Formats: sequence, C-alpha cells, structure tokens
Amino acid sequence: MLILLDTPNNKTLAFDVCSLQPLEDLAQQAGQKLYGSHILHTNTYITGRRGISASEALLRTPPWLTLCHRTLGGKGGFGSMLRSQGNKTSNKPANFDNCRDLYGRRLKTLNEAKTIVENIEAQEKERENAKERRRKKIADGLVEKPKKKYRFDDVEYTKECEEIVESTRAITRKAMKKMAADVKASASEKKKQAEMMIPLFGDGLDDLDGLSSSSSSSSSSDESDKDTKSSADDKKSKRKRKAVD
Repeated sequence: MLILLDTPNNKTLAFDVCSLQPLEDLAQQAGQKLYGSHILHTNTYITGRRGISASEALLRTPPWLTLCHRTLGGKGGFGSMLRSQGNKTSNKPANFDNCRDLYGRRLKTLNEAKTIVENIEAQEKERENAKERRRKKIADGLVEKPKKKYRFDDVEYTKECEEIVESTRAITRKAMKKMAADVKASASEKKKQAEMMIPLFGDGLDDLDGLSSSSSSSSSSDESDKDTKSSADDKKSKRKRKAVD
C-alpha cells in the first residue's frame, strides 16, 4: 500500500507499508528514514491533510498524510488572558457610516437620503397644518360674535355729558337767531337803498332809451356800408383777373 507523507521540512515522501497496520508501519519507516530510529519522537504525530483525521485520509486514493510537530505550551490560561485584555483595550466603533451594505452603498448616503425624505415629509405636514390653521382662523372670523354690552355707572360723567350737550344746543340756537336777524337787517337795508336810487333816475330813463336806440341804428348802418364796399372791391378784382387772362 503506497502512502504519501508530508514532512515538517516541506517535503513529500512515499512509503510502501503493510495494509493491515498502515499507521504503525508508516511510523517505523518514517522514524528510520528521518530520525534514524524505528520510533518517532514524542513531539511528532501523524494526521490527515487539511484538518481531517488519519483514518479518513487512509480511505482516500491516494492516501496522503502529514507529519506534524507538537507545539510546546505552558501551564495554560494564555488565551483567556488575551481575551480579557482585548475586551479592555478594544474600542468598538460607534459610527458605521463608512461601511457598505450588501448592494455596495455606503450607510452614510443611505442615512442622509432617509433624513432628506423625513424632512420633506415633515415640511409637507407643517404646510398642511398651517393651511388648516388659516382655514380655521378664517372660519372663526366669519362667525358673528355676540356684541358686548358696556355699562357706565359713573353718575358725574353722565351729568357732565348732559350739561355739555345742553350748552352746545343753547349756543347754536343763539348763533342761528343772530344770523337770521343779520340777514333780515341786510335785506331791509338793500330795500331802502333801492327806494332811494329810483327818484334820482326817474325822469331821464326815457332819454337813455332813445340814445341807446340811435346808437344801435348808426352801428347797423356802418356795418351795411362796409359790406357793400367789400363786395364792390371783390367784383373789381375779378374783372382785372379776367382782363389779364
């Protein structure tokens, strides 16, 4: 039975072993070839490749095993000590904006898009609320409110108001009476003046009428003479034009 064995010095060796006890025969042959004895060192062991056991590796074709060295350790507890120190010193990041999701998009851009959408929705809600407040205000303004009744219980103030009203009425009456008397007096004076002016011009009114009629007739005759002269001149000018032609 042919078995391949990987050694610690990065070499692969082939051994022909007995099929009944392959691992024991392999250990003897490997110890004789590598260390010069029929027994392997206690700090070495044989296992399968890539984390499988030696028995599973022998079932495959070709069987391929690995010779490994044991690592010398201390009393233990080193791993728990590292874990405790790591928990103390590790600073877990609280900001994952620079990370990406499964589609390759950064979380920062996604968060910003969400905030923009939320802000737009909030602005729309605020506008709707403002419109509703305006409508309510207009509706409240259109409703007729009951008029308030004011009562003044100040007796002195009411007496003063009544006295002021009566005094203004009395003053206006006096003023109106005085104006009426003045108008009557001026009218009577004008009548007296007219009566005094009539006898001064009583006899000469006929003479004034004759003078006005004579002046009007003389003015009309002058205008007729001017018209006849202008028509004669026009006729002379037409005759001269005809003679020239």
